[in-house]
Amino acid sequence: MPTDEIKLWAMDGGGGATPLPPAQQTDTERLLETTLLNHPDLLMPGLTLVGRQNRTETGPLDLLGIDQDGRLTLFELKRGQLNRNAISQIIDYGSWLESMTDDELAQHITDNSGARGAPNIDDFREWYAENRNAQDLTELRHVRLVLVGLGVDDTTTRMAQYLTARGVDLSLLTFHGYTHNGQTLLARQMPVESPAEPDETAHHRPRQRRPGRQARWERLNRHLQDAADQRPEVREIWDGALEMLRENFPGIQAVPSSGSSDWAQRRLTLRRPGQRGATAALQLSAEFHPGAVSVIFFPNAVDAALSEFIQLRQELPFTTWPPNNQRSQDGIIEIQFPFNSLAEWQTRQDQLAAVTRSVYQAFNPPYHPDEDNDDDTDDIEDNE
Repeated sequence: MPTDEIKLWAMDGGGGATPLPPAQQTDTERLLETTLLNHPDLLMPGLTLVGRQNRTETGPLDLLGIDQDGRLTLFELKRGQLNRNAISQIIDYGSWLESMTDDELAQHITDNSGARGAPNIDDFREWYAENRNAQDLTELRHVRLVLVGLGVDDTTTRMAQYLTARGVDLSLLTFHGYTHNGQTLLARQMPVESPAEPDETAHHRPRQRRPGRQARWERLNRHLQDAADQRPEVREIWDGALEMLRENFPGIQAVPSSGSSDWAQRRLTLRRPGQRGATAALQLSAEFHPGAVSVIFFPNAVDAALSEFIQLRQELPFTTWPPNNQRSQDGIIEIQFPFNSLAEWQTRQDQLAAVTRSVYQAFNPPYHPDEDNDDDTDDIEDNE
């Protein structure tokens, strides 16, 4: 879609209007980055910048920020018009950031803070927890990508619209400079964001804005309260299962699901610190057995203690996802153990505690200083 030209007029109050001439492009380029650094709201409302010219393997990241939803946002600034090369560059930088573990990303932001006018952050994890009221860095993902320039050509607009229609969170933000009474005026134009009316035949949809952490906790607690009003023991099963997982997997972090579907709103995901892949979850059923609580182990956990899970599936009722792998003895799948009554939970919780400990030990093998540990003590990687 072509980008319309922007024109400004100064009105004199008596019905007259004088067109404003465009500023020299070099003047606008010179002022733009410094202005945006001092006034991040010009980029997006509620933005907090945390880095400028951060070093990467393929070049510097112009600006890094945290948006009002707690997501990491990458801004790539271009002199002059945005072109197709800018698209490939920002995707390169975004994929590099996404490839990092949470610990690596936090260290990268910490190490590069304080440079070229960006705020100094002694410990990004602590900063994020204090400023975003978050226990971990889950909210940072996925990285938002924003290209900033002085105009944009038609090819770049078409490419950006193609990517956003298929779920890439990419926006084009263009500025135009004008002169008036000796001052430079800045106009902002945003020709490309996620389309408001995507093609109904497309297989992929633009990413929707996720609710914040507090809203997700409130949403989950409402579902729990509704279930407990019908069956009071639901809350006791839920709390007991969560306590069991935390006790037998030290340091595991609970994060309400960010999905908008009904089942996702009723799921509490548990993750290992510093890893993106989920390890386990609790889920409140609202379908076949309303009020049932399921303890779920994700594929990376099943893979880490496969023999224990094979044995446990012979002892406890279970379902799987995908469901057609239910009879598999060695497929690495998601395994769900449902509990429909407090008596069921009290009878079977010790078996689940044992397999949870096995998963923890597989992820965190003991250190034996007297043994040759060149190959034996490496942490098992999260495969999810």
